[in-house]
Amino acid sequence: MKFSPREPGHLITASGDGTLSLQDINEGRGKMMTLSKTPDCDHDHHNVCFWYCSVDVSATRQLVVTGDNVGNTVLLGMDGNEIWNLKLHKKKVTHVEFNPRCDWLLATASVDQTVKIWDLRHMKDKRSFLHELPHNKPINSAYFSPSDGARLLTTDQHSELRIYSSADWTKPEHVIAHPHRHFQHLTPIKATWHPRYDLIVVGRYPDTQFPGYTLDELRTIDVLDANCGEIVCQLYDPNAAGIISLSKFNPMGDTLACGMGFNILIWSREEMVAMKQEGLLKEMKEQGIGRNSATRSTPRRSRGTESSNSNQAKYKGIVCNLSPQSTKTKGKENVKTQQQKHKRKEPGE
Repeated sequence: MKFSPREPGHLITASGDGTLSLQDINEGRGKMMTLSKTPDCDHDHHNVCFWYCSVDVSATRQLVVTGDNVGNTVLLGMDGNEIWNLKLHKKKVTHVEFNPRCDWLLATASVDQTVKIWDLRHMKDKRSFLHELPHNKPINSAYFSPSDGARLLTTDQHSELRIYSSADWTKPEHVIAHPHRHFQHLTPIKATWHPRYDLIVVGRYPDTQFPGYTLDELRTIDVLDANCGEIVCQLYDPNAAGIISLSKFNPMGDTLACGMGFNILIWSREEMVAMKQEGLLKEMKEQGIGRNSATRSTPRRSRGTESSNSNQAKYKGIVCNLSPQSTKTKGKENVKTQQQKHKRKEPGE
């Protein structure tokens, strides 16, 4: 689902029932308008053979794009007027996205193991792509960098993240090994960008077959440096030890929302600062330390020391001070049952 960039109260959803809808959430229960619907499958006992899997909205062009489970991609106006409907992939289209800086550039990803980049001004058929980026596994997502749109981050369904650059879309700039294998009962794991810095955030699904696996490895939220692929830091809440499938920063980049089954985790830097201050004041009170003795000056580091590893220090300061602010849960009994089911059925566990 996507909020309209020009109308924040308008929510566009691509649904498993085969409908693409626009809902005005400002009007009570919400005024609903159907923009598009997948064709009927003509089966007597059901009508769910076709459904939409992905959606994006272009603010400048006032367009909506969606992909379905059999490889079709549909481009529409905000009024639901269909511009074209083309079969651009052989299988399910898992992700569609307009470039944030170049509104005629479109990326599509599919379980057919390809990501394709298109020029909306010259769409004819499935052969009219600008670039085809083959992968070794099916693809969950392909996100343009929000800061400049000059890079593309892809997540496959096993253990590979790739970063492509507009300087040469034909080959990856970085290939990052990371465990996030696909499992049928889990929402596919997708890596996303930090809105202001060259950082990537992605959930970790420990794999005994993955190189470097350690015993009792935690299901962390990994933050990586997009320029080298190294892990900057890892976030973990012992009270919510499930697998994080989806992670998304707010536009300011100081709050992170993560999806884990029936739970949503909100990580906030402000919350971490408040917790540290509270702990420090409590410790000072217990030790009988007054305000005067607590304000001792500390020696300043030299400018040369501060400049060393500046990017790593900057990134750690941005993200590693996040803490779990709250966990919103739906249906605790359902969560427990679902976790037990995963434990029984999950291969290798």
